[in-house]
Amino acid sequence: MDRDKRKAYLDRKKAVEMCVAGSSNAAIKRACGIGLKQATRLIKERCMLIHADGRIFGFRALVKSLRINPYTRTKPVAIDAFGRGGAGAMSALLSLDPEFKKKLDRKILTGMAKGELTEVKRSRVSLWRWFLDELRARKYEIRREWPFSSEQPGGYAALNRYADSVLKDNPRRLAQDAGGESAVRKLRAGDGVDRPTMRPFQRVEMDGHKLDGRFCVLLPDRDGWVARIIHRLWVTVLIETYSRAVLGYFLSLGREVPKDDVLRAIKSALTRWVPRPVTFSDTAMADGAGLPSVLGDRFVGLCWEETSVDGALAETCRSVKEQLALVVGSDLLEPANSFSVRRSLDDRPFIETFFRTLGDRGLQRLSNSTGASPQARKVVAPDAVAVASQFQYEYLEELLQSLICNYNATPHSSLGYRSPLQMLSYLDDRGTLPQRRADPNLVQGLLTYRKLCPVHGGAGEGRPPYVNFANARYGGPTIRDREDLVGKMVWMSNHLEDDARVARCTLTSGELVGVLRAAPPWDKLPHSLAVRRQIKALEKSKRLKSLGCDAIRAFLQFVETQPNKKLPVHPAYLAVRRVLAQEAQNFEGDRAADRALRTLTGLAPETATQLDEEAKKSSESSLPPPQPPSSPSRKTPSDSATRPSVSRRPLPARRLAEN
Repeated sequence: MDRDKRKAYLDRKKAVEMCVAGSSNAAIKRACGIGLKQATRLIKERCMLIHADGRIFGFRALVKSLRINPYTRTKPVAIDAFGRGGAGAMSALLSLDPEFKKKLDRKILTGMAKGELTEVKRSRVSLWRWFLDELRARKYEIRREWPFSSEQPGGYAALNRYADSVLKDNPRRLAQDAGGESAVRKLRAGDGVDRPTMRPFQRVEMDGHKLDGRFCVLLPDRDGWVARIIHRLWVTVLIETYSRAVLGYFLSLGREVPKDDVLRAIKSALTRWVPRPVTFSDTAMADGAGLPSVLGDRFVGLCWEETSVDGALAETCRSVKEQLALVVGSDLLEPANSFSVRRSLDDRPFIETFFRTLGDRGLQRLSNSTGASPQARKVVAPDAVAVASQFQYEYLEELLQSLICNYNATPHSSLGYRSPLQMLSYLDDRGTLPQRRADPNLVQGLLTYRKLCPVHGGAGEGRPPYVNFANARYGGPTIRDREDLVGKMVWMSNHLEDDARVARCTLTSGELVGVLRAAPPWDKLPHSLAVRRQIKALEKSKRLKSLGCDAIRAFLQFVETQPNKKLPVHPAYLAVRRVLAQEAQNFEGDRAADRALRTLTGLAPETATQLDEEAKKSSESSLPPPQPPSSPSRKTPSDSATRPSVSRRPLPARRLAEN
């Protein structure tokens, strides 16, 4: 405000303060230039009135020439020949006709009804036409009480101002007009000012993200390998909000994220990180990049207090809640019991920002990307790019590891230009990190499935005792001679998450009976209980005719021998491939992967021998690109020798790393 207005405001303010303090009229007039009577009027008629924000005006009302009450017309509207004399006509019209005012307000505030065909983008011109039609229907024109001039469009501007004021009094409807349902949800979520003060490992945000890319899998064929497009994959991530560090993640191979994959992501955050060998580049990982466990043993198994999720069923199910409470000691914050709102990006700002960064720095830069939205897609046919480049999902696992680990080693402006890992080291030096750590035994049993089952068999049936558990029959030497257990209930536990061929058996008293083995056809190749359930579902639906003596091999053959490859790749097939690849790595090291590489690329015998020697000399050599397991149908060495060579195309990930 200018100098005169500022002086008038300060004089009024001082007069009001002296009036409240009990000063005399002479003292107030001598100090402020106004008397006690005028100061009292300022308090009653201005300062004590209610503002539009719900509070009293207070000292705000003492600004000179500030309008406190809106203009109210006291005389009948009479428009002269020059179109003047209509000030306050809109307010006078609505105050004299309350029924019409309610009808107009309902027209302005009418929202979009779910499941009904309604107008989304409403024009003010259509509202103006409706307004004029209503005035004519109410005989204003016949009674010569028309409130607006026909020469000037003043009525249209007045209606716009009134509609704006009505919408401002209804923020929800105004947000719906401005940004749709997402803006309404953001309005409900709030700005976060009342959330508790953060401290290290007080809150962890967890969510799943559908990756913006198309990938393929190579299936064995008579002429070599055939690339098949797979469904879009998900990644589940846990991020600590104070340090912005990604604690763990897991790449889900199913069409949706199941609860087991959520538990695997939690387990990843509580165990030591073991890096995957990166094959597409020698410089894909920055120095010091990784998950927090690379900083030392003191960062392994750190527990947190709260886990914030968006309300997805896989994240809020009873199993996840119980394991978080038992193993981590964490409360689950979901829309049902916290401030969060379903599908609101503002309730989990850190992880949503991370997902946006993951797309901007990684997958959306590749030509096989689907883009953040259909409008943002830059490549017309990302499926064709994935097939032509043979971008397998195994390469995606390596690329995700590089992107996430490099994120933890990238400086953040909000952390004083420290990286998340540097921030954790800084907090550890100050002694502010939590001292509570998860029990390694409980962490190992996060994915353990337990069920109380009866023991069958025995001398009465003429067969050794056995237990039916998870669609398979379990037995073995440890229970073969236990006739005393027949007819009793025992606890069966799948203690190895990726190997359901064995299960642990204990009595109800807690005494260990031993480890039982699954009977055919589930005793040959390793698999998980989830894979077994999906294979049994295929058998029940008559799509898989027979399991034979090896159910996993029969399932692999079923997927790989589909006529013309019309059916999409089954999610369980990808899970089996991952388990078999891990099993080969554990037992045979890099030599198994080398043999798969030679089979795919058709290397010469002398080159193959050289690779074998190099693999024997150094067990720390980089892992070559993962390849699919061998076809169930056995092929002779001559078949492998005569197989045509398949040229290896440079991966987009390699080109990205080189650039």
